[in-house]
Amino acid sequence: MTATPQATSQALDSERDEAGSAGHPRMKLYLINLDRNPDRLAHMRSQLNGIAFERIKAFDGSGQPPTAKGLTRFELACLESHKVAWRQFLAGPETHACFLEDDLHVWPGFDALVESEAWIPADAHSIKLDTYLQAVELGDKRTAIGGRELARLHSRHQSSAAYILSREGAARYLELTASVSLPADYSLFPNHPRRVGLRIYQLIPAVAIQDHLLAPDQGGKTFATAMAGADGDAAPRTGASTLGKLGRETGRLARQAAGSIEWAYRKTIMGVVTTTVGVG
Repeated sequence: MTATPQATSQALDSERDEAGSAGHPRMKLYLINLDRNPDRLAHMRSQLNGIAFERIKAFDGSGQPPTAKGLTRFELACLESHKVAWRQFLAGPETHACFLEDDLHVWPGFDALVESEAWIPADAHSIKLDTYLQAVELGDKRTAIGGRELARLHSRHQSSAAYILSREGAARYLELTASVSLPADYSLFPNHPRRVGLRIYQLIPAVAIQDHLLAPDQGGKTFATAMAGADGDAAPRTGASTLGKLGRETGRLARQAAGSIEWAYRKTIMGVVTTTVGVG
């Protein structure tokens, strides 16, 4: 899934999905999909199995020049597509909304998550529904729904493919991304979310995972990388100057030192643990 901020206003329009509109979940569901990826749209219709969704036409980063904002054109396009969906959500009356990219494999139980909002913590800005199978830092757990749990997410967790936002959360993310500097998943699920005033929860086990994280015998590896052009070639990042690299490394070491102190606090006072979130 990719997008571009130079697209016409017509590309910003969302479409009501017709084939998958049999269900009527209480929560609005937005699916981000490129016009040139009808196979992914068909895949998601199958995965959602009748759950209604609204398709958001993604910006297309293919063929666009490199950006000057620290992101590849594909990363910038992806972020802008998510922001279109957030604004669409805020233009309506809904309290919460679910946002999906189009390369997901969805597990049973997803329908229950979008049929009710009673399980969502009142203070949540966002809830991450998928996993990248990486080590993350989680806080206290609480009961969610369908035998699943929620835990406060205190670290970065890659992938912006499946999540729920509250209205306050969508507004906050739009504020944080007003000056673009990070890809969509870095913006949604940053390291040290408390520092930017975000209250993020992780669903355990996750109910979805991206296609490229599954082995072929599990039905994965079906689609080319999302951060690529129409020909499937990934967009390379532009080179950075030696001075710029030195500055970033100095900043990294300073953040690492501060992070070690904060981690000690989170571990001893808040009971944060490092673990890997499974899917199921």
